[in-house]
Amino acid sequence: MKLQKYITCLLLTLPAHGAISLVYNLRVAETTKRLEINPGLRLPFLITGTALGTFRTKYDGSTQRCGGGLLTFIYSPKNFFLRADAAVGHVSSENNGVHFSRTQTDDLLFSAGYSPRIAENRRFTYSALLGFPTHKDKSLENVQCGYAHYGLGGQMDGSFALSADHVYTLRSAARCIHFFPRKAAAHVNPTNTRRFNYGLGNLVDLFIALHRRKNDHNLEAGYNPSFFFDARICPSFDDAVEKTNYIRNSFYGLYKYRFLIRETTCMVAGALSYGFDATPKTFGNKRIITAWGSWTVNF
Repeated sequence: MKLQKYITCLLLTLPAHGAISLVYNLRVAETTKRLEINPGLRLPFLITGTALGTFRTKYDGSTQRCGGGLLTFIYSPKNFFLRADAAVGHVSSENNGVHFSRTQTDDLLFSAGYSPRIAENRRFTYSALLGFPTHKDKSLENVQCGYAHYGLGGQMDGSFALSADHVYTLRSAARCIHFFPRKAAAHVNPTNTRRFNYGLGNLVDLFIALHRRKNDHNLEAGYNPSFFFDARICPSFDDAVEKTNYIRNSFYGLYKYRFLIRETTCMVAGALSYGFDATPKTFGNKRIITAWGSWTVNF
């Protein structure tokens, strides 16, 4: 009975699974994947360094913070691409005066996709994603960097030119990732640690943005709803696990500037997003503020 009470209280505090991930952030991924340049002049390799910080305030008054760096490598000849994302972050939380922090590597995320040429004013990309954990799952004990589970999923992107000169472009994406169950440890009491079979469930992301390009300047604004569902834990307490699922809304704005260093094309970007959990209201995030800046080199 004490164990059930403990697990129920524990799970109710985990609407985001006790994890903050940089590599799985779809807004950052979509805004760092493109260098706005004539495809005929673009070289096949892109490398992007991104500094990112996020601050969360939950409905129960507790807070979470994360600051870190993300490194992205993209190989994109002609109509297909390979992408790898790796990150490290410092995460912290504060609840009723109790402070906790740790520094960890995020998961490793690999993507591969194909973009068949359909028409001059629109383009679609079909991708597969595979994520690998880099450390044990500590989310039942407190906040951590990365989801720390194996993930497998797919994504479809669309780009639609709204004007003949491609000044205005509508961009969209839909992504679904399944995270496989993994052992996770939790302190039942100060002297006893138990291990549970913990499955995060499924993540579904949608993305839509309006992009404007004028010479070397680029502006973008978008909306990114996310859905986490079907989390499971063994021993099973389904009424509690269901409350770990969430529906999240995020809005963002972005500025990019393209320039040359000798003959190398580069781009710098800065962005800010604001989000909140529509559900659950009791233990979810009341506000999520994220800022990031990146430098991309094409070679």
